[in-house]
Amino acid sequence: MKRLGFLLLLFLTACTGSQEPPLPALLAAGGENEVRFYRARDLQGGAAAPVDTWSAPGLQDLAYSTPSRKLYLLFPDRVEAYDAAGFTEASVPKGTPSVQAFPGGVDCTGGYLRLGQARLLAHCPGAGRAFLWSLDGSGSLEEADLTGLDPASRLALLPQGSLDLLAYLTRGVLGFRPAQDPQGTPSLEKPLSPPLDQAPFDLRADAAKGRLLGLGATATEARLYTLQGEALGSQKVLGDFFGTPHLALDPVAGLAVYGRGFQALEPKASPVLEAYADFAAGLVGQDGYLYLASGSLLYVYDLVPSPPQRVATPSLGFAPKALAFLPVE
Repeated sequence: MKRLGFLLLLFLTACTGSQEPPLPALLAAGGENEVRFYRARDLQGGAAAPVDTWSAPGLQDLAYSTPSRKLYLLFPDRVEAYDAAGFTEASVPKGTPSVQAFPGGVDCTGGYLRLGQARLLAHCPGAGRAFLWSLDGSGSLEEADLTGLDPASRLALLPQGSLDLLAYLTRGVLGFRPAQDPQGTPSLEKPLSPPLDQAPFDLRADAAKGRLLGLGATATEARLYTLQGEALGSQKVLGDFFGTPHLALDPVAGLAVYGRGFQALEPKASPVLEAYADFAAGLVGQDGYLYLASGSLLYVYDLVPSPPQRVATPSLGFAPKALAFLPVE
């Protein structure tokens, strides 16, 4: 009887899944001068017929803000914002975007986007500059003050009260300060010991838990640094052969690090999985699935089981370098 009860419990746990019924959502995949939109539930089932495809020559990154329901596209010379209120699982009307051009001479090739609670950050590392734009689409680009920061720093926006603070990870420190007032408050900076051996890989802000998550490498290993309150902690991630790792985070659904292979860190820690795959883009969706792009393949993992369970590996027909998750009506 005890064995029967155990097997029944195991079966029920395995059948729990991540979202019942599935969360209506699209996955936007950007790369090779276009953005393709897929139904998330199709990808989970192994199908990869895009709902729509947008031409996007020069696309660098994309990001989706759920509160403002806007999809942001980054290009070398501008940021575009699209109203996604009318998006459904069957239709992705492009509409006319709001466009903000970078000041003359700024080339944002190799740049990336980070969302705060009220503003969007566009960091252009090659130009050594970063810009802020209101998520409600009002106003124009404002420049963040990067005085004193290493040009190789990774940046993010950390919501605190009504502010979006500029968070930064350098080879030597992890900290935050007002985005346009380097000497202002609130601010905090913690030294990394030992310092990173190379330029940092990634930085994410988790507003729900009030923490910063920074990813970098010492001479021998990749490490995840967590700054929460006044406390700075770190842990080794991804084993000894980690490629160029990045973080995938949803404040509720989970956290993972990916590069050469991937490792789930939350809701439950896992060993390194897919150790021979190089992942160029990834995200944790609000549906509790981890989506990882390796070449034209998209690995879809359910994060609820421990370790995570691969549910599908559809071929997208192109190689995305950026992903965004869009819940729809």
